[in-house]
Amino acid sequence: MKSVVKQEEFLKKYNIDIKVFKDTTLVWEDLNKIYLDYCKEIPKLEASAIYIFNNLMKVADVHSVRYRIKDAEHVVEKVIRKRIKDPQKVITIDNYKTELTDLIGVRALHLFKEQWNSIHEFITATWDLKEIPVANFREGDSAEYKKKFEEAGCELKEHPFGYRSVHYIVETKPAKKTYFSEIQVRTIFEEAWSEIDHTIRYPYDQDNLLFGQFLLILNRLAGSADEMGTYISYLKRELQEKENKHRQAITEKDTLIQQLEQKIKELKLKEPDLKFITEALNKLKLPIIDTSGFKVPDLSWLDKIKPITLTSFPTLDLESSSITWMDRIKASDEKGGKSKDKKKD
Repeated sequence: MKSVVKQEEFLKKYNIDIKVFKDTTLVWEDLNKIYLDYCKEIPKLEASAIYIFNNLMKVADVHSVRYRIKDAEHVVEKVIRKRIKDPQKVITIDNYKTELTDLIGVRALHLFKEQWNSIHEFITATWDLKEIPVANFREGDSAEYKKKFEEAGCELKEHPFGYRSVHYIVETKPAKKTYFSEIQVRTIFEEAWSEIDHTIRYPYDQDNLLFGQFLLILNRLAGSADEMGTYISYLKRELQEKENKHRQAITEKDTLIQQLEQKIKELKLKEPDLKFITEALNKLKLPIIDTSGFKVPDLSWLDKIKPITLTSFPTLDLESSSITWMDRIKASDEKGGKSKDKKKD
C-alpha cells in the first residue's frame, strides 16, 4: 500500500512552513492514516460522483456536467490548512469524510442565468442537503440579482474574488455509508473565468495585485457576456412569441374569409354586389403585419475594432515601474468599485 510522501518533502511541495505545521500539533502518522484510508475510499466516492453526474445530465437546462474526486495528497493538505486556520478544528480518520465536504466535487453548467431556477429545484428535490445552499455574488451585483437567490432559500455570500456560483452540499448513500458531495452550479461564462482565475491564482498567487486587477477586468467581461447571452435569449423568445401570434392571426383570418366566401355563394348576390364583396375579401387576404421595413442593425463597425494584443499594454518594469502601473489600475478601478483581496478557503 502506498503512503503519503515524507513530511519534509510534503510541506515543501505544498508551501507549508515547518514551524507553522508544528504549531498545529498535528501528528504526521495520523495524517498518513487518513491518506491510506482515503485511498481505499476513492472507488466508492467515484461511484457516488457518477450517480450525481448521471442525474444532473437529465435536467433539460443543464448544458454539461463535470466531476472530480479530490486527490489523496490534497486531502492531507486541506486537513493541515483547516487546522492552521482554526486551531480548534479537529479532523481525524473517524470524521474527515464528514468534515471535508468537497471530497466529491461536481459542477453543473448552464447557458443562461435564468436556467438556474430549474436546476436548483431539481437538486433540492432529489437530494437531502447538509446545509443551506450558498449563492456567491460579486461586489456591485444588483439587489434584483441577489433577490432571486434569497427567495429560493439560499444564503448570500459576497465572494472576495468575484465568483458567481451556487454551492450545494448534498448527501448520497449508494450503500450503507453516507457521502457528502459539493455541487457547484454556474453559467459557462462564469466557469471559464473561474477556471482561468483558479489556474493563475491558486495556490500561491492569491495576493498578487497585478494578476488580481487583470482577473477583475476578465470577471467583468464574463459578467457582461452573461448579460448579453440572457438578453439575446429573451429577445429570441419575444420574437418567436410575436411570430406565433402573427401566424395564428393569419390562420384565423383565412378561416374567417373562407367561411364568408361560402356564405356569399349561398346568398346568390347580384354581380355588382358580388364583385364588390369579393374584392374586399381579397384585400383582407393581404398580410396583416408588414415586416418588410424591418432591417438587421448594421454591425459592420465591429470589424473595425482591432483585437487587443500584449503590445496594447504598457511595458511593465516589475522592479521600477510596477507601482506606478498598479496605481493607475487602482485609480481606474476605484471609479467602478473596489474588490477585496482575501485568501480562499
